[in-house]
Amino acid sequence: GGPPRPSRRRFAGAASGAMAETAQRTFEMENKVEVLDDAAIYRYSEEEQEAIYQRKPWKEDHHFFKSVRISAVALVKMVMHTRSSGNGILGQMNEVMGLMMGKVTPDGTFIIIDSFPLPVEGTETRVNAGASANEFMVTFTENCERVGKSEHVCGWYHSHPG
Repeated sequence: GGPPRPSRRRFAGAASGAMAETAQRTFEMENKVEVLDDAAIYRYSEEEQEAIYQRKPWKEDHHFFKSVRISAVALVKMVMHTRSSGNGILGQMNEVMGLMMGKVTPDGTFIIIDSFPLPVEGTETRVNAGASANEFMVTFTENCERVGKSEHVCGWYHSHPG
């Protein structure tokens, strides 16, 4: 008799779990990962954004913008947009372009909350944002206001494939 001994498999699972936890902590320390308050990040104040825009601190300090925080949703949408561009004549992916929506914090951080692709004509080396893209941006912005989306367009992205 006696009590049953733990199986080697259970011990191996516990050991790999501990190793994964150690690897996660190491990654977080090496990359200075911070735990953030999601509610504070996504809270949007039209008054705060207007005050920052009116003050225009980037005019006095050319290094005002110091960091960018991108939500997982915005990042996945940008990556999927880039990967869906299709191949051009040379077999490389075509360039794409889109809008980023979010806000700016008083300390110079861009917080990108969402992103949307633009209907632009892309090749392997450039994108052509013509009149249709401009019309799309105006209509898109107006529709966002109409449905109560508080964040504003705060930038654009485009890819450089190959």
